[in-house]
Amino acid sequence: MSSLGWARTTSRTADTLRRGAWYPIVEKTPDGHVVVVQVDNRPVRVSRVDVEVRAEPPAEWCVVNRTGVMRPTFGGQTPLPRYAVCPHCRERQDFDGNPTTLTCQRCKKESGVDWSDAF
Repeated sequence: MSSLGWARTTSRTADTLRRGAWYPIVEKTPDGHVVVVQVDNRPVRVSRVDVEVRAEPPAEWCVVNRTGVMRPTFGGQTPLPRYAVCPHCRERQDFDGNPTTLTCQRCKKESGVDWSDAF
């Protein structure tokens, strides 16, 4: 199945699509208001206004900041760290510091980190 481009969620659809992950577009409605993306081998319809679209798949990790998300601990709550999304397999991965490259723990591929496109 060929891709008609790539789409990722804006904040309004983060419950349906993973933040920071790019999904292949497999169909577009004739009026262009809806795109269908492939998520875990199933089609998901989303409004075009709720996704960012690009022609090519990403080549670098996307950084996602977990703003406002807290982890309960014995001493209260601590903020969850940011994570990055693998451009190859869309796996989420926590990381420390400000790396220029990351190696995916799932697919084992190494890619640069796109700090200019933090989500």
